[in-house]
Parts: sequence; C-alpha cells; structure tokens
Amino acid sequence: MENQISILFDVYHLYHLAQFDPLIDLLENDKRFKLFFSTSSKNRKEEIEICASILNKRKGSFIFHENEDIRKTKIKKLNLDVFICGWSRYEIESYVIKTTLVIMIYHGIGVKPSYWRDNNKRLDVRFVEGQYRIDQLRKHGVDTDLVLTGYIKLDSLFNKNSNYYKEKEESLGLNKSKKTILYAPTFYPSSLEKLGLSLGDITSGYNLIIKPHMWTYYIDSFGGISLKGQRKLIFKLIDQFDHIRLLEPAEYNVTPYYKISDLLLTDASSTIYEMIALSKPVVVNQFYHLKLSHRIFQKRLYKRRLDKEMNDEVEKFCFLANNVKQLPLAIENALNQNNKNTTSIEEYQKKMLYKLDGSASIRARDEILKRINR
Repeated sequence: MENQISILFDVYHLYHLAQFDPLIDLLENDKRFKLFFSTSSKNRKEEIEICASILNKRKGSFIFHENEDIRKTKIKKLNLDVFICGWSRYEIESYVIKTTLVIMIYHGIGVKPSYWRDNNKRLDVRFVEGQYRIDQLRKHGVDTDLVLTGYIKLDSLFNKNSNYYKEKEESLGLNKSKKTILYAPTFYPSSLEKLGLSLGDITSGYNLIIKPHMWTYYIDSFGGISLKGQRKLIFKLIDQFDHIRLLEPAEYNVTPYYKISDLLLTDASSTIYEMIALSKPVVVNQFYHLKLSHRIFQKRLYKRRLDKEMNDEVEKFCFLANNVKQLPLAIENALNQNNKNTTSIEEYQKKMLYKLDGSASIRARDEILKRINR
C-alpha cells in the first residue's frame, strides 16, 4: 500500500515491549501503517534471542545487527515517519532522520525519579498515563509535548477475552483451593534479600507467582548490589517450595498475572499503580536491602532511586509491611480488605490512570495520525 506510515518500535530492553504490545496489536492490522521492530545489540545474548523470537512473529520487519553502529545505520536508512522508544537513555538522534517523529511510551510509572530524568532532547512527544504525571513532568522541567492517552500497557486488562487469562492460569498449575499472590520486586531497592527463604514459609498457605525484574535475570550487579545473588535466591525458593511458580524471561509482560492473582506483593515498583487499575489489594514491602552508602545516607536513596512523596503516599491505598515480621498480617489484612478505604483506591485510579477503558492505544494511534497528517 502506498503512502503507509513507517513506524519502528525500538524495544531497547525486552521489558519495554509490554508497554508497546497493545499499540502494536492495534497497528499491525491497520493498513495505514508499515511496522518495523528492533532491539539493542548491547544486551545479553539471551535477552536478544528471546526478544528477536517474539518480534519475528509480529506482522512487520525485524531490523537488527550485532554491531550497534550498523544497527543505527540500518534504522536510519528506513527514513522513518515515527520512532517509538520505551526510554531515551541513548543517542536517539543517531537512529533517525530530522523529520522522524520520536515518541516515548515510558516503561513504567512507579515511585522512581527516573520517570522525569529520562528526558532526551530528541523526543517530540511523550504519551502519558494520567494528569498527575503530566503535572509531575512539567514540575520537573520536562518541556516535551505531552499527550494524555492513559496507560497503554493496561489496555489488555480491559479488552482481552477471559480464555486468554484462563490459559495463563492453567499453564501455571496453581492450587485452585488457595488464593494467589503475585510477588513482583524491582531490582533495586528490593525487599527480596531481606525476605530470603522466609518468603516461602510466609506464603505457604497461598499460591505464589514470582515475577522478577528483567535485570535480575540479565545483569550480575547494579551499583554495588548483587543481582546474581537475587537470582540464586529465587532459584532456591523454586527448588524448596512446591507452591511457588516462577515467570521466566519469555513471560516478559506481568499484566496478565494481575487478573490471575488476588493480591500483589511488591516494593518500589510501578506494579503498584498497575494492580490498582483492577481495584485489587497491594502489599508494599518498605524494607529494603540497601548498599552501604544508602544505609548511611538515606537522603541519597530518595535523591537517586525513589520519589519520597510518592513513596509515602502509597500508605493511603496500599497495605504496608515495614519489616519481615509484619508481612504475614499485612497479607491477611489485605486479602480480607480490612481497614483500607476503597475510596482512596478510586481516587488514585483517577489521579494516575486516565480512562481505564482499554482504549489508550487507540488514543495514541489517533495522535500519531493527527501529527503525521499535519
């Protein structure tokens, strides 16, 4: 078809793909668009292979080279109309021509200041999940065009049929007589090391699904913290406890497991705001395994890794555990919905997640069409 809009989704890391999936689903059956996909050659071989195997099954062309400079050149020669990224911490201008519309669909909306620090000057547009986040970005000096679409990643929660979730649930072989907890820790600051093998004992009366951050699989250390140690601990939990299921890297998208689970257990993670889209309870571990500099100077932790205001606000709509001993009761209270105001959850849904209607990707598509046609 002539005059198709060429659009490339640059899945720099595999976990960025979850943000793109609903929009890709929409566009790959729209003849007005010609789709391309790519991933960074700087990632580990295992991550590249999984990402490539997934993207090669999509209706579009996979663009890749093991040399990153050659990958840049191949993408630039496409003379793209649109380039979509999941973060902007790389030389985007080297991948696109001057007329390319560069859009960011950020890979998470959690309590970390990276949300507004990730602000490449080459970005033309950023699709944003809620008005609160627009206000926050502006407050922190982001002057990129911001478009209120809603949270694209969550569209599937509202428009996938029930069989899709039933198949996901059955593939895990869960005990149907037990409630299910989804544990989705971030890579840092994480509660995983503090919990250790006690996580298996604490959750023995439930099904437990563990969804580690993708970097826990693919990076050995981060800023002095051993992610290799986190990996070993997760595999020990799987070996020693029959009620625990692990989501492997190929299950890069945590979204379906919000539907399957009764409760989310997490720490400083964007999953907090994703689970409340379904008005389901969230328990937030506020005990972290910290490197020495953050133990001594906690202000550094909030300056670099956490937004203190947002981290404090979660108490209004989540259940908190300030140490490992508090966790069993926090889980029990959350599942029984004791002493937690559902009005606060609704308030934060409206604040953080504009229009939970499964149509965020449609609004994004329409914005692309408007700008390209302009």
